[in-house]
Amino acid sequence: MKKPSLKRLRARRPSFDAVPDPVMRDYLRSGWNWFGMLIAVTMLSVTWPNLAMSHPMPAYLLPVFSVASSAPMALLFAGPAAVRVGWAMVTVTGSIASFVPHPGIDFPMPIPMFLVLYAMTVAALITQPLSKLPLVAAITSGALVIGVQPGARIGWIFALLVVTIGVAFIRYRWMSQKQIEKQTSETEDARAREAVLAERTRIARELHDVVAHRMSMVVVMSQTAKYRLAAGDDGETIGPATEAEFGAIADAARQSLDEVRQLLGVLRPSEGVDLAPVQGVDDLPSLIAQVRAAGVVVDYSDRIGDWGEPGAAGAAIYRIVQESLTNATRHAPGCGIAVRITARDDDAVVSIVNGPPADPSAPTRPGSGQGRHRNA
Repeated sequence: MKKPSLKRLRARRPSFDAVPDPVMRDYLRSGWNWFGMLIAVTMLSVTWPNLAMSHPMPAYLLPVFSVASSAPMALLFAGPAAVRVGWAMVTVTGSIASFVPHPGIDFPMPIPMFLVLYAMTVAALITQPLSKLPLVAAITSGALVIGVQPGARIGWIFALLVVTIGVAFIRYRWMSQKQIEKQTSETEDARAREAVLAERTRIARELHDVVAHRMSMVVVMSQTAKYRLAAGDDGETIGPATEAEFGAIADAARQSLDEVRQLLGVLRPSEGVDLAPVQGVDDLPSLIAQVRAAGVVVDYSDRIGDWGEPGAAGAAIYRIVQESLTNATRHAPGCGIAVRITARDDDAVVSIVNGPPADPSAPTRPGSGQGRHRNA
């Protein structure tokens, strides 16, 4: 016969989902609480007859005192609040029972109640806040003064004091160790964040130096080209179309520089760079105009209308179109490009199609493969 696996045994364990009270449901799901209930039932079976023999009292009070002094053991593993209630219950019950006449018995407090009191006191010392431990020890000492014979009071109270100090020392040391580990972890995390920020700053600085230098050269060359070309052609001036072309190149280079600075400002937040609004679908016509100004034939149409998508989707569409136009003009120079954008419900369809290059023999530079967008 095949033995049931541990997973199957756990699956068969009742979940108590039918219990309406969430506190009781969580209590019943713990195996330790069931162990505490077993101890409580055992102590009840001992306390009731012992109390009837050692401390004669009315029969209707026997179950009250027996249950009140045994039930706290069922709360032994139920958490700090439950332990606090159980400790208070057995302290009060044991102290009251100590005043009941007990002929022939030297121990005023019934022995089962005394054992439960000490067990719940140790549990309270372990679970309650460190600042409350002196109060727990003082109240328990008062109960011992009432419930222990005079000759043994000092010994039991001294034992309680030793246990209290030992538990407090162990808990304080454990908490200190945890605090040190937490501070060490936080320090390491802070150092890691500082290292990341330093690396981002270094990358931003080097990238800015490289890109800004190259783009600045493009701006300068575009602005001075009309003078250099005119000087090289016997003082003749260049045409307005050519001058406008170089002006458009300079404007595009300046805009690229601004975008690079804004992008690098994210990597260097300490410098307080003013960030421009994120481009979206409303900026596509100006993007298309810039590409057309460079001599590229672009057929653009959109059916966006009042499409109310948030900025993230609009920014993604803008970047897709921008990257696609760059790839088409780079790898198929002189080709015609058709850009179609259609919005329907909550979705947008972006289509960018280009034709073959005007001169198939013209060399093109291979791409890195990191600028292709497949969807948004």
